[in-house]
Amino acid sequence: MSALTVRASRPVLLASAGIGVVGVTFGMARYGFGLLAPDIRASFGLGSAALGLLAAASYVAYLATSVTAGVLSALLGPRAMVAAGGVCAVAGMTIAGLAQTPSVLFAGLLVAGASAGLVFPPFSDVVARRLPADRRSRVLSAISSGTGWGVALAALVVLAAGVDWRTAWLLFALIAAAATGWALVVLPGREAPRDPAGVVALRLRWFLCPRSGPLLTGALLVGLASSVYWTFAVDHLVIDGGLSSTQSRMFLVVVGVASVGGTVAGDAVRRLGGRVTFTLAVAAEAAALLLLGLAPGHVGAAIASAVLFGAAYNVVLAVQAIWSGQVFRQRPSAGLAAAMAMNGLGFLLGPPISGAVADHTGFAVVFAAAAALLLATTTLSPQEALE
Repeated sequence: MSALTVRASRPVLLASAGIGVVGVTFGMARYGFGLLAPDIRASFGLGSAALGLLAAASYVAYLATSVTAGVLSALLGPRAMVAAGGVCAVAGMTIAGLAQTPSVLFAGLLVAGASAGLVFPPFSDVVARRLPADRRSRVLSAISSGTGWGVALAALVVLAAGVDWRTAWLLFALIAAAATGWALVVLPGREAPRDPAGVVALRLRWFLCPRSGPLLTGALLVGLASSVYWTFAVDHLVIDGGLSSTQSRMFLVVVGVASVGGTVAGDAVRRLGGRVTFTLAVAAEAAALLLLGLAPGHVGAAIASAVLFGAAYNVVLAVQAIWSGQVFRQRPSAGLAAAMAMNGLGFLLGPPISGAVADHTGFAVVFAAAAALLLATTTLSPQEALE
């Protein structure tokens, strides 16, 4: 048995590798823009609609790579997939850090955004193949919580960089290189397919089956609603809440730390069931959006919103990751990629639409609408028992 096979079979090592790359690709490459939005707005003199279009850049690439991740994971193996994602994160954030115009920044965000769609799905296959059933949901939940770790660390980096948002992007790139290196030490290479025929036929009808409808539709709605928070929360606190850039970024540190609470999703699913866990988490995320949308200048409400959103959002994602592995049991990575693609489509559409609406109505209306959209997803909770 090779050293890589042994490492990939150890839950703590596998979880640490996943947390690292998910942290830098989601928490920094995808969501780092929201942290830096006020300074980018000031640097280039942009409105909310323009900021929304910039934010959508990372989601365009994320959507594209999520759609292809299932096939690529089978062809290339997990290590090659994560390596490609890491290169995209490092290159894209380096370009963003050197950007002197919005168009160059857009290009950097586009490249960086591709990383998140590549690195998470391979872990679903490795977890399914290397770990016993009683440990899979816990490890997947821990890996999903990497977003929170990444956001918390990104916020601290941004605080250290001050108003120099370009330096922050370059520091993100260095951290991404280190996280990618560790993941490549842990992950195995390409393996033989598990299904008897050799490869599951990844046709559209395989993804769009009766059992997948609620999962994929819910992922789309969660992406639409959550994109409002990740893109405009800091901007809303600065513009409407009167907070300084430093104070608003400390708010996202709270979001990031609270996101680590997503690691309990696996245990919550086992004790409460997938339906109850998903419904409670979605309701809590909706409450977080309402609190921040209606009371951005109230420090207590902002902190409560940060805690609720951080924990709830990552529980929602973790439940959907566990659920996707069950719906698409023959190819977990392809199933998770499908859910991520629908989530990414929501994130792609959300920022430009909500930014344009905010320019006319203000952020309070946008945040309230996003909360209502989230509550609608409670009708799309998993009906079957999740393992």
